[in-house]
Amino acid sequence: MGASQSSAAHGEQFSPALIDSLSSRHEPVPPSSSADDIIRRRLAAEAAHIRSQEAEILHSISAALEKENLDKDKAGLNSDVLGRDIEEIRGKIERIREKKNREEEGVRLAREGVKHDHPDKPLDCWKQVDIFKTEVSKLEQAFVKSLQ
Repeated sequence: MGASQSSAAHGEQFSPALIDSLSSRHEPVPPSSSADDIIRRRLAAEAAHIRSQEAEILHSISAALEKENLDKDKAGLNSDVLGRDIEEIRGKIERIREKKNREEEGVRLAREGVKHDHPDKPLDCWKQVDIFKTEVSKLEQAFVKSLQ
């Protein structure tokens, strides 16, 4: 019984490449050494890839910060421009107020003339009333022209 199991099987054949590799006297490379080299190379490649990604991210962040700082500088310049614009508008408002005061001065003088001539009796002074109406009419016409 046991003898049949110990006998060699006659129908088995091996490839010539396997026979050559087994018969050659190369120094055997321990499988763990080649696996270690492969792992080291992969780790080095991954570390290089991560460093390049880190450099790209750092570059994009610094570019974004630089752009933000430039925008802030421009905003500062815009604040100066805005301040000048506000001062210009204030000057225009003052000129308009002065012009309005001059125009209203004629109306005020005409009104004072009517009051002064007849402080205690009814207004039957057609001349002063006409002057007042004329001044108001001038003021209205100037206002309409300013709107056009």
